[in-house]
Amino acid sequence: MLQTYKYKLNPNKAQRLSLQRTLDTCREIWNMALEQRKYQRTHWTVQCRELTELKVGFPEYKQVHVHVLQNVVKKLQRSFERMWELGAGFPRFKSKQRYHSFAFNNTGFSLSGKYLQLSKIGNVKVRLSREIPENAVIKSLTLKQTVSGWYACFAVEVPTQPLPVSDAAVGIDVGIENFAALSDGTMIPNPRFYEQGQAALRVAQRRVARRKKGSVRRRKAVVLLKKVHEHIQSKRLDWAHKVTTGLVNRFGTIVLENLNIKGLAQGILAKQVHDCGWSQFITLLKYKAENAGRRVVEVDARYTSQECPACGTRKKKSLSERTHECSECGLVLHRDTTAAQVILGRMCPLDAKIGEPIPCLV
Repeated sequence: MLQTYKYKLNPNKAQRLSLQRTLDTCREIWNMALEQRKYQRTHWTVQCRELTELKVGFPEYKQVHVHVLQNVVKKLQRSFERMWELGAGFPRFKSKQRYHSFAFNNTGFSLSGKYLQLSKIGNVKVRLSREIPENAVIKSLTLKQTVSGWYACFAVEVPTQPLPVSDAAVGIDVGIENFAALSDGTMIPNPRFYEQGQAALRVAQRRVARRKKGSVRRRKAVVLLKKVHEHIQSKRLDWAHKVTTGLVNRFGTIVLENLNIKGLAQGILAKQVHDCGWSQFITLLKYKAENAGRRVVEVDARYTSQECPACGTRKKKSLSERTHECSECGLVLHRDTTAAQVILGRMCPLDAKIGEPIPCLV
């Protein structure tokens, strides 16, 4: 399976200039290719061949590895494919604030000890926070610029590492009051990282608002604001990694609701839904389960909070009702725990591939 190993780079001044020059060149190629696709009927393979002619006519493009330039055109093609297949918006022209990465294929770079050798850029020092497995195969490299510096993201093909077989199964109901409720009665509190960072965000946003537009001081204030947002994102990601690892280690089968998270994030609770990071949580849970030989099952999300797990009776509840009280069988449980048990009960006794949903009769 493919995994991403991300490392912080420590380039010197000359290397930072080379990285920025490469990024600016890729952004120019993106905008030129998009303009050509917008006003002319051409194919992305034709544009890749035209890059050779472009390098002959303009020597500055020779300072960038050819695969890096071709990957920009391929990236634009993937944007068009998403537009055609998924109904996404038309690709945008990119400004400096909207273009942050470029990629190598399996050539043009090599990792030697604590140095990353990059074609046309040099030997850049890298912080190896963890070792890449010896039997892993590096498929590609993406260099990404963030407000805190440059990062190297290796796409690595590694063998799966299955955990001992476990028959334990759990249903998980995600929410806002508690981040998740397990069918065994365990509650995972909602950390509310964005809400906790509101004070620091207000200070940083006021600093930006008080600066004159276009000034150097405003640009510096914007950088500080971005750093606050990045800190919140990093805390949410670190917490999600720890929670998903614990769940995968404990349970052999994990049952979730097949939620329309994008739709939920457009309602009156949009800020709270975004703060929870359910999509990130589910994505991490699925890939870790696949690597560990566990199952992640998605079932129908309709009426999970209205149904009784003991007798199946459905009773409409308002959001303010936090306790499930069944008038038929007398079951009294926390509303979220009840929903988690209903979710677990909807799992069909069918064998399914790891990480794929099981079709279920509801």
